[in-house]
Amino acid sequence: MTNNSKTSNIADKKEAAQLSSKDMPPLNCCKRLWDYQDTPEAKGYALLSMGRGVAVMANVVFNAALLELAQTAAGCLTGEEKEAAGEDYECTNKIYGQNPLALISNIAVVTGLLSAFFMPFIGVILDFTSYRRFIGIVFAAVFTLIQIIQISIGPRTWFPMVILQSVGGFCFAGMIMTSLAYLPEICELVGQEKHSKYTARFTAKQFTIQALFLMLVGGLSFAFGIAKNSTYTARMAMGLNSFFIAILFGVGWHKYMPSRPASRPLPEGLRSCTSVVVYGLKQNIATTKSIYHQYKKGLFWFLLAEVFAQSSVGALTTLAVVYLNDVVGLNTADVSLFFLVVLIGTIPGARLAPIVTKRSNPNVAWQISMVSLFITIVVGAFTLGNAPNKYFSFVWGFFVGFNLGWFYPTENLFFSCALPKGSEAEIAGFRVISSMILSWLPPLLFSLMISNGIDPKWGMMAMAVFLIFAAFLLAVGTGKWEDILLESGRSEAQDVEIDDAEILLESGRSETQDVEIPNVQ
Repeated sequence: MTNNSKTSNIADKKEAAQLSSKDMPPLNCCKRLWDYQDTPEAKGYALLSMGRGVAVMANVVFNAALLELAQTAAGCLTGEEKEAAGEDYECTNKIYGQNPLALISNIAVVTGLLSAFFMPFIGVILDFTSYRRFIGIVFAAVFTLIQIIQISIGPRTWFPMVILQSVGGFCFAGMIMTSLAYLPEICELVGQEKHSKYTARFTAKQFTIQALFLMLVGGLSFAFGIAKNSTYTARMAMGLNSFFIAILFGVGWHKYMPSRPASRPLPEGLRSCTSVVVYGLKQNIATTKSIYHQYKKGLFWFLLAEVFAQSSVGALTTLAVVYLNDVVGLNTADVSLFFLVVLIGTIPGARLAPIVTKRSNPNVAWQISMVSLFITIVVGAFTLGNAPNKYFSFVWGFFVGFNLGWFYPTENLFFSCALPKGSEAEIAGFRVISSMILSWLPPLLFSLMISNGIDPKWGMMAMAVFLIFAAFLLAVGTGKWEDILLESGRSEAQDVEIDDAEILLESGRSETQDVEIPNVQ
């Protein structure tokens, strides 16, 4: 298919979508949430987002069980026995040459390194070839198969599950990157205004299914009397997860996500896989240089800050599981309830985002959100270990969610304003890669500290420091907000009032990662 025919096809689809929108009678709220008219890609993307949301929450439960099994295999006390031993109990035993507490963070290190190394190559293939749908299906199929195998988690199988978890985390990152490649085309099909509404619906669906899944797992674990058995709870969670994602990923990719031609043309004579990858990487390097020279007041510093901010926020889920289990004493069922509270906390946080943005600008608001999240993480890390009741951690979880709900909308609004017109698809891919470059570093620092007998609270602080560094980069590097808008060619955005609804639509967390607390590691 030539570029002209592709443009014509998109124009026809866009016109059809607009006509169907005008002729459609008013629908109730539930129907509107699933109304994507003549845009199957949007329906497919919604299903894929929902599947990823389920997978993230299931893997939070799975990681908690994996950690407990590793501790038991090392001869350490867990659960009620650990509580009975008192606060002074400390296990120094090792398993496979490592502290069992470092197990989950080491999984995140491997996943992060795989993603940082391979995602640029995968991005080249997505841009310069027509294999986008095929790659997405392969990642989804392998990931689903891993989730099915992980139902067999137990005392004898936990270590192979560790290896599978690292591979699964890499596949999950690949799924995100592949599905994101469809977003610019959805925007081109339906227009910016409707695309913002669709993005808000993606977010709403993903948030809802994550919360419902955690409530389902928690309710069933208590109903069947297995709430205190982390292994049984994890098996049930992975079984439900496998069932749901097989349907959501299967229908999403098979029925709705179409094959696409290459989004960027190749010079004549480049046909081999190696030549395509090399050419694509050279183009990416050229784009990086162009961003540095042409957009050094806003976009360049945003992407640089994204490297550090997302490495911290992305590691939060993984490292929090270790901290909550070892220091606070939450079991697997408790951890699932904790993250349900985190999700609930994102709602008022998202409502605060437009208020702060109106009184400053997206750049300043994002910096403040990072400082606030840093303070929240550090306060929790240094106080919850001495709390009179372990369920005080749920209060901390609410404030963590509150800050995440504030962090993501302002981050995405800053990006949308600093993004040069006409370069949306290309730069969006750079943003995804930026978020993965250092995703392995905070977990690595955490693992090193744990392995050397340093309290996990210091590992949490080391992770949070990346947020402060990201905020510092923006504070010293970016220009005035008016200059950032002029640089990106979006200075007219200054005349647009940013109200609550608008910034929530802009939040579109599914454009970069999931509403979850990001990452399956």
